Amino acid sequence: MINLLPPSRAEAIRYGRQNSVLRHWLIGAAISIGGLIVIVFSGWVYLNQESGNFQKDINTTNQQLQAENLAQVQKDAKEITGDITVINKVLSQEIKFSELIQAIGNIMPPDTVLGTLSLSNKVSGGVDITANAKYGNSVPQIVANLTDPQNQLFTKADVVSVSCDSNPTQTYPCTVILRALFSKTAQTRFLSFPDGGK
Repeated sequence: MINLLPPSRAEAIRYGRQNSVLRHWLIGAAISIGGLIVIVFSGWVYLNQESGNFQKDINTTNQQLQAENLAQVQKDAKEITGDITVINKVLSQEIKFSELIQAIGNIMPPDTVLGTLSLSNKVSGGVDITANAKYGNSVPQIVANLTDPQNQLFTKADVVSVSCDSNPTQTYPCTVILRALFSKTAQTRFLSFPDGGK
């Protein structure tokens, strides 16, 4: 085929076709950019809305916690934790009371009996002992027997109080309260530590 068009006309047609393709590309790019702008704007609106919703939820939760008195609950929880710590300390030492009562009963002087025995809350490693006696002058002998090194029970025993009924109606009208401190031998013998306890 012979092209009879003048070169300028043929060149104008070629540029026209290139311009048409370029125009289609520009329109496509503009549509794509417009779509991206719409997507970004929609995402921004969505995130802003969600942020507002989350802030409302946080404010509502804070109001509920204040209404439920969270500070008091936390204070109560700390007190309970403290009580549990004290209980664990007490339970970390197991006292063999049955053996201890028998050992103390064996060294009580005549005309006296062992009344009660309890852990001392005043002295660590000590016990409070209540003894009953027929006569008030038995008190020194009770102390001497408790602290006798041969018995290896207590290193020290202090008399807390002595009271005698002036009109005795019981066999043992005198009550003696003592606080005694375990010897090292007695601690080994009567105090046992569970595994891991110190």
